[in-house]
Amino acid sequence: MEQIYKQSFKALSDMTEVIAERFFMAKRIQGIKSGEYLAEVDVNGDAYIQYLEKVNKAFDALNESEKNLINNEFFYQSYHNWWEPIYSKATFYRYKKQAMMKFLGAFYND
Repeated sequence: MEQIYKQSFKALSDMTEVIAERFFMAKRIQGIKSGEYLAEVDVNGDAYIQYLEKVNKAFDALNESEKNLINNEFFYQSYHNWWEPIYSKATFYRYKKQAMMKFLGAFYND
């Protein structure tokens, strides 16, 4: 977790974005597999299910405002600048960095 604290804002954002992209890929695989379209193809066992559980566990480690921030910024993106009525720009970036560090810490230190 200490390494996460040393990362730049951009690196934290990129790391969280990759997790979100892989989360949606795993969700698509889960949907395809549950539809039995991949009956003849083994998609790395159930690794995608473990990945989804790991992301959900990291998300559950956040408080409500952190969940809202991570969700709107990386997963189910809300409208552009959704945060403006809630936060000042400096406060938003400070909270976003804190939320990313907490999310990534929970994800990688599972």
